[in-house]
Amino acid sequence: MPQPAANEVVVAVDAVGLCGTDVHCYTGKRPVEYPMVLGHEITGRIVAAGKDVQAQRLGERVVVEPNIPCGRCALCTRRLGRICAHKQSIGLTRWGGLADYVTVPERFAWPIPEALALSDAVTIEPTAVAMHALSHAQVEPGAPIAIIGCGGVGLLLATVAIAQGHHVVAIEPNETRRRAALAAGAICALATSDAREAHTIFEQAGVVAIFECAGLSITTQLCLDAAPQGTRIVLVGIATEDIALNPLRFVRSELELRGALIYEHPHDFARTIDLIASGKLSPGDTAAPPQSLESLPALLEAMAAGKLDAKPLIALRPA
Repeated sequence: MPQPAANEVVVAVDAVGLCGTDVHCYTGKRPVEYPMVLGHEITGRIVAAGKDVQAQRLGERVVVEPNIPCGRCALCTRRLGRICAHKQSIGLTRWGGLADYVTVPERFAWPIPEALALSDAVTIEPTAVAMHALSHAQVEPGAPIAIIGCGGVGLLLATVAIAQGHHVVAIEPNETRRRAALAAGAICALATSDAREAHTIFEQAGVVAIFECAGLSITTQLCLDAAPQGTRIVLVGIATEDIALNPLRFVRSELELRGALIYEHPHDFARTIDLIASGKLSPGDTAAPPQSLESLPALLEAMAAGKLDAKPLIALRPA
């Protein structure tokens, strides 16, 4: 049992979702300071609290917001805490939730309804990523959008967008993920990697924003090459290789390019919890049934090899 600081709570972990960041740490592509406990998509219950935390929070069911900006620097004062240079991240710079207990600053342990399904609770964090990305595009409600890459975040983004009335065109080479996008309500799901074909489809659908969620240089290039005039391109995935950009076409087509990193505290988490608690969105539908902690190594290996089609969840305690 860890000892909380004055402004912290101890959360007994019920479940943790796995994502690409965990895989990158596991494989060494993203360096962390060892030893490190992974896991940042966390839900559980408060079982201990520091001296500055109100006692009535004990026993509260919560979801953890794992990225903790300093709140004082110039970026934080501009509501850009998501890129704060002093940001702490549970599961990256401080021990995470793949454990019996995790300590969290009180303000980053959000209360959630008791009736909320475990799969919905544990997918709140990646859903907040999708909510932030969608709001970053600043498109009108109901406007058609395109999503390239329907893995974990891409499928959640499609689910969030459809719940808010958007028409979604999906591009995804994996047949199972294409079917999942269609099941979520996408108007079409294609496997094309041809920029001209994608451009035609996007124009016919009236797409006004394209979201890159695969995190590959080839799909990022596809976004730029296939974008119709006046399109906003939002990069959600994180490709590491350079791509080609033609300034003449970019300017003449009045394209816009933005990056969307995680979410902004506290607004995006609050909006996400409200949407899910209202019953308008069930992000847990995109996840696989929870498995035991003993399954973790095999799941990370399968994720690294690209063999999983649904988001893996780890249950630390019986539901």
